[in-house]
Amino acid sequence: MDQNNTQREEENQMYQRFEAWYNAVDESIAYTNTLSNHTKRSLGKEMLLQIKTRANISSSKKYKPFPFSKKILGYAAAIILLFTVFLFLQKGTTITYNTDYAEIKVIRLPDGSQVKLNGHSTLYYSKKKFNANREVWLNGEAIFLVVHKQNNQRFSVHVSDSTSIEVLGTEFNVKNRTQTSIALREGKINFQYTGKLDNYEVNIQPGQYLILDKNSSTYQLKNDVAIDAFFLWQKHKLLLNKSTLSEVLGTLKETHGLEVAIADDTLLKRDASGSMPLNIGVEDMISNIALLYDLDINKENNQFIFQSKQRVTHK
Repeated sequence: MDQNNTQREEENQMYQRFEAWYNAVDESIAYTNTLSNHTKRSLGKEMLLQIKTRANISSSKKYKPFPFSKKILGYAAAIILLFTVFLFLQKGTTITYNTDYAEIKVIRLPDGSQVKLNGHSTLYYSKKKFNANREVWLNGEAIFLVVHKQNNQRFSVHVSDSTSIEVLGTEFNVKNRTQTSIALREGKINFQYTGKLDNYEVNIQPGQYLILDKNSSTYQLKNDVAIDAFFLWQKHKLLLNKSTLSEVLGTLKETHGLEVAIADDTLLKRDASGSMPLNIGVEDMISNIALLYDLDINKENNQFIFQSKQRVTHK
């Protein structure tokens, strides 16, 4: 058998190995789908470039180089990308849930616990390890109704590499966006923080509300709060209790993607109390906000602008 036939046979064998491995990792692809298209393209281009660079390294030995085709390079890039993600996660097969803006999704975990995922949020856990460790990871906001186990097995919610929440059986709301906050309705929570600047644990009791400042690594634990207000979003309602316009717009931008311009930044300090529905259209939502904060609405180039209400004076 000549050298060309030998190389073709080796190439066919490589194709078969690549295809078998590629098809075996279908479950891991589910997590890569949670990456942005830009991130996936960047990773793919970088890995493909490295593969091509290595394949084209010159050698002092005189032999005919193996004819790497574009198809083989494509398989190799995909394999390396998937394997890199797998090593990065180190949590086995990952089950991931995402919500769009304004969407609420109810999730039943393998242990029977229930999660209500707010708009523009992500929850994931290891399918292989969940029953052993009951760990989930959250980016966004969710309400947890955790089932208590007879063996007192803990349930953990991770919101970052340094921050986690441990419970036995309880109902609580976790918000992990620009700030991390926890509102506890029932049960007990052990909040754990391990960072570069400090590390500590805080036991949270029913009716308490904890806010973590991600920049300073400090926290506030509040007792005198309307705890039910943090759970109303599951009923598509927003409760305002002397809430500033800045706070409300920040919340609705995170959960509904609402974008509104402000004519005067001093308006952001206005506060209001009341409630408003969230399962309505954008224009109705903007009108409700304007009514609550006594504002006028202007629209320029498809952009809504809040401005001070013009008072009519009678002479």
